[in-house]
Amino acid sequence: MPGDKLKIMVSSTVYGAESDLKVIQAMLEGYGYDVIMSMGGTLYVPVDVSNEEACIKAVNDCDLFFGIIFPRYGSGIIHKEFARAIELDKPRWYAAHHHVTFARELMKQYMFRGSRRNRQLKYKKTGVLDNTDVIHMYNEAIQSDVAFNKRRSHWAQPFFNTPDIFPFVETQFSDMNKRIDELKALGL
Repeated sequence: MPGDKLKIMVSSTVYGAESDLKVIQAMLEGYGYDVIMSMGGTLYVPVDVSNEEACIKAVNDCDLFFGIIFPRYGSGIIHKEFARAIELDKPRWYAAHHHVTFARELMKQYMFRGSRRNRQLKYKKTGVLDNTDVIHMYNEAIQSDVAFNKRRSHWAQPFFNTPDIFPFVETQFSDMNKRIDELKALGL
């Protein structure tokens, strides 16, 4: 960890939460983190790569990953960021909007056939949730398909209004030195 300053990636859809995401970025920067966040303009975009490739490279380069699950799916790049962070087993935290967790409970009886995803389910966009892939992204984040005692880095803090996330951000990230010590103890 060069200079003992951690890089934290904040991954989320942006529409409707711009000002709150700026507050989260400012909080993390105030705690001393190098924040990687596309909306904040701090995601490095290499020459001659797609937006998706730039975002995946940012996941590869971060030390910590913080995903915010809003009820809007966007282009799907965030889902790929989540998948990459899980694949790399990055230390990660999530915050999940109440609409997502509520819709999951209502729809899970239709979304799966046994343990497999029901690809036949068709869903029309609503004001509450625009795409069932948001729920699948949430399921992957909490590792719903992994035995409970084997899950790791799967905390998903519920929220209704984005400012509800602020205490979680403070609790998890205000002491960067504590996170550095944890990563060193894990050999990361």
